[in-house]
Amino acid sequence: MARMRDGEPGDVRQIDGDVQALACLAHPDRSRLLDALTVHGPSTTTELAQTLGLATGSVSHHLKVMVDAGLVESAGAEDDRRKRRWRLVTRGLRWRPGADTGRPAAETAATAADLVLLQRDAERARQFLAAAEPPWSDAAFAAHVWLRLDPAELEEFGRELETLLLRWRRREIPDDGTERTAVLAFARAFPAEP
Repeated sequence: MARMRDGEPGDVRQIDGDVQALACLAHPDRSRLLDALTVHGPSTTTELAQTLGLATGSVSHHLKVMVDAGLVESAGAEDDRRKRRWRLVTRGLRWRPGADTGRPAAETAATAADLVLLQRDAERARQFLAAAEPPWSDAAFAAHVWLRLDPAELEEFGRELETLLLRWRRREIPDDGTERTAVLAFARAFPAEP
């Protein structure tokens, strides 16, 4: 599988029905490993273990599963397994919660992946709020907006929001001496009642 670079068409992979990929996202440690590779780039098993506070053997096992799912690949031909670096195959994954209706394994994996990511996103937000200090507490934002949409409009809204997020992710970062940190931006939009 050819590696996609940030900003290339296809750098966000649609994984509807891909039980292996969805199951990786549904596993909290594998999902964290994908995030670490997204934020830090190609990394060794040891670096990933240290970053996430996991055992090296566990990280090695998870990476093998993610390679089999087509999410991660070796970043080079390093002979020494301890020095081998791992990288993402694509920089983003996308799936639609209802796309796998009628396929029980895929539906279960997609729901589990959604729930794990939602729990992790909410926990990260709680951690930030508990420790936030200026200037980050001043720069962070929250939006709470009720919209009246039909399904087609909700799809259009989602595409526009994703386009905005991807534009910011793909932008060329200025070499202006400003220190930048990883920022998590997440949004959800779905029918609900107050």
